Amino acid sequence: MTTSIRRGQAHAFFAFDIGYEVSLEKLTTLAGATPIPPISRKRQTPAHIQYTRPPLVLNLSGEEEVGQHKCQLQATIFEFGAVSIAYRWQFRPESQINLEDLPKLGHELYNRNLELKAREQVNSLIDRIHPAVFRPELSPLVEDYYLFIIEELDQPLSADRLLSRYHLVLAQTVSLDPVALSQEQQDEILNEKMSYSESDLTVVDWNAAVIFDPDFEDTATVLELLNVELLEARYIDAVLDQRIDDYAGFLQRGAEWPIPLRRPYKRAARELTELRLEYTLLAERVGNSLKLIGDLYLSRLHLAGVRKLHLQEWERAISDKLKIIDDLYARLNDRIRTAQSQALELAIVALIVVELLLALFKSR
Repeated sequence: MTTSIRRGQAHAFFAFDIGYEVSLEKLTTLAGATPIPPISRKRQTPAHIQYTRPPLVLNLSGEEEVGQHKCQLQATIFEFGAVSIAYRWQFRPESQINLEDLPKLGHELYNRNLELKAREQVNSLIDRIHPAVFRPELSPLVEDYYLFIIEELDQPLSADRLLSRYHLVLAQTVSLDPVALSQEQQDEILNEKMSYSESDLTVVDWNAAVIFDPDFEDTATVLELLNVELLEARYIDAVLDQRIDDYAGFLQRGAEWPIPLRRPYKRAARELTELRLEYTLLAERVGNSLKLIGDLYLSRLHLAGVRKLHLQEWERAISDKLKIIDDLYARLNDRIRTAQSQALELAIVALIVVELLLALFKSR
């Protein structure tokens, strides 16, 4: 017996970094963007569980059909320079999508090469909002994430019943792979699952999630933000990698000739200080963009996503690279002090030689 989806949706998110910072005030004037809806508090969520600076949402033009379903296209723009392009397909009641169809649908979406179209959209968006972006530059990095939302089925199913009956289907859907998975692989994929009540279920994996819940908006918002967090972590990590290589190569060069009153490596030391401060602040702004404090459903959902996306490993890697930058700065300062000391010693020797020569000329 098959189970049909009466109401449901599929979302595809593509996160990009477009610059160091976006002025949300200018953006409102330029593009008429609107703030993202606040966390709904449908599940006894405290008032402080909200965005610190709510991103703005902008409707985009463009069509992308999946079967009989046309998409809605939106851009969510974050103050810290990230944009999430979202494709959203609403399942029509007459389309008769069964739960068993979800793995095939997910596989089709994943292989549509929507990333290329999303990049075209974000390039057009940058041209449109360019004055609101500080240091605009589109990173080559992108992160994608897919949501499959089941709002209503044609028969009542509890979360436990759905999980037990469609264990393989759910695993195939969130893995975006319709092959027959082993039981071990199914269990591994579905190990991050949670329910708020007996009638809802969210299954989170590293590249996709299934949400069985008519009140899915908050869950979808948190998962979209997680995808942006991962993109920003990868972006910061890549920038730090490149800059560390640059400055490590700079330090491997021979020491500059010491000249009195001159500070060798002054510019490099200043750049390292600015680099560390800049990317520490960026990491903080990304991490603090949505306050999810306390043992609450959305907080636990966020932590489950963090584990699946290995965000903590990325954060540790960034922390380690910031320590390397501290070490490079310390070595540069040591070299500056050594060069200055050598320059002063040379100046003293020169003064002594001059004094001796003057004394010699006076004695004649």
